[in-house]
Amino acid sequence: MEEVAREEVEIDKDVEEKIKKTVKKILQGSSFYKMTENKAREQASSELDLDLSQDPYKLIVKEAVGSYVEEALKVVGNKIVKLQTYNTVDE
Repeated sequence: MEEVAREEVEIDKDVEEKIKKTVKKILQGSSFYKMTENKAREQASSELDLDLSQDPYKLIVKEAVGSYVEEALKVVGNKIVKLQTYNTVDE
């Protein structure tokens, strides 16, 4: 089987940071139940006038979405712990 060489593309750090900030802004203003990685990528592509469906941009968006979800889960987890602690004190 023939291997296809992948071309490594260097992304400007400013562009990468702009993509991450745009994706985060989009996610913050969206419903967790309705937003998908694909929708976030399409909206960010439109806002930045950049095709984010191609590598390596696609990976940057995927990482930004993953990072946002992890952070949101930590916040929710902390709130649950606080509620449990508050309810335990009242008993």
